[in-house]
Amino acid sequence: MADPGQWARLFQPAEIAALDLATRLCHDSHALGEELIARLRAHYDARGLAELLLVAGQANMYNRVGSAARQLF
Repeated sequence: MADPGQWARLFQPAEIAALDLATRLCHDSHALGEELIARLRAHYDARGLAELLLVAGQANMYNRVGSAARQLF
């Protein structure tokens, strides 16, 4: 798993917010937190946020389905 402590050395603040969103979507999407929501809204408009959610959610779904398929087939 990526080390969020290293993100600041490699990515811009908007990218870090997107990575944080993707990570939280994979673990606990019920607890994004007001701090993350504020950071996301500072960098992305509604359209950008929708795109981030869809892309991160789709990647997560493909990963989970692929993991299950490897076990089943």
